[in-house]
Amino acid sequence: MTNKTNIKKSIELYNEGLACGKKKDFKSAENFYLKAIKLNSEFFQAYYNLGNINKNSGKLNEAVTYFKKSIQIKSDFINAYYNLGNTLKMLGKLDESEDNFNKVLKFNPNLEEAKENLQIINELRELKSIVKPLKNKESLISNTNTFKTFRNVEPDLIDELYKIRTLELDKSGLYDARYGNGKFSNFELLQNESTVIKKVKYDLINIMEEAVKAKIYIKESFFNIFKTGSGVRPHAHFSDFDKNMGYENQKFSLTYYLSVGDQKSSEPGILNLYDPKKEILPNNGLLLIFPATQKHAASYNGKEDRIMIGINFYSYD
Repeated sequence: MTNKTNIKKSIELYNEGLACGKKKDFKSAENFYLKAIKLNSEFFQAYYNLGNINKNSGKLNEAVTYFKKSIQIKSDFINAYYNLGNTLKMLGKLDESEDNFNKVLKFNPNLEEAKENLQIINELRELKSIVKPLKNKESLISNTNTFKTFRNVEPDLIDELYKIRTLELDKSGLYDARYGNGKFSNFELLQNESTVIKKVKYDLINIMEEAVKAKIYIKESFFNIFKTGSGVRPHAHFSDFDKNMGYENQKFSLTYYLSVGDQKSSEPGILNLYDPKKEILPNNGLLLIFPATQKHAASYNGKEDRIMIGINFYSYD
């Protein structure tokens, strides 16, 4: 076959891959892209799509190879730089990740997502500098040993939360586990200078340190206000970055129920923990801490607002 024939056939194979991808048949899509590359070694879009398939399946090092190959062929391929930066960030290779997001901004100086990722990289650098992996140390809190306590809820705490700017749950984004009718805050709740939130922060830090018998580093703090027809799909708060850093026994999730709302409804907001399966119907003031690796979910359709504070944190020596 002539080179022109090879290129035409590779495009046909690439299009077959795209069609499989739309059907979420990623294994077949991968095979078509690989066949396309055999016929046309300069097919940078096929390398890019292979990078995305490997990234989304957790094969991060393979994804890096494909993204780099795509960039090697097309040096101004902004999407490849962006996804390479994200993949390197997940691997904990923060300097390389930063370099790629800076290259993205050279091509598009106004891309807010790239600027946000550079800020995240700075935050992860701080996390890495403080939280060192604890080798061969078992956690006091495990999937079978959920930490539970109570803290009285100040009425003015709930009033204060309603004053804070929030977003609608239906705008939480494609990868957010939350859904339905309700509101949520940003992830910096405990940085609020309100007197009552400062007091809550002080108490919760003491509780978290007592629960894990170590110092703690808070990664995210937020609140949710769930209304009828809302909830969270099964999810965990453990990222690829956490996995690659070796934080399996050091990252935890805290849930603090300020108002459980209407529990006479058919979906009263039961907290479902998985592996092993556990169902917890919360009371006002209940505070739970469980491993960030543990999946959990909840559904709520009561008539009154259901309000909780969430914190994701690490333990360290």
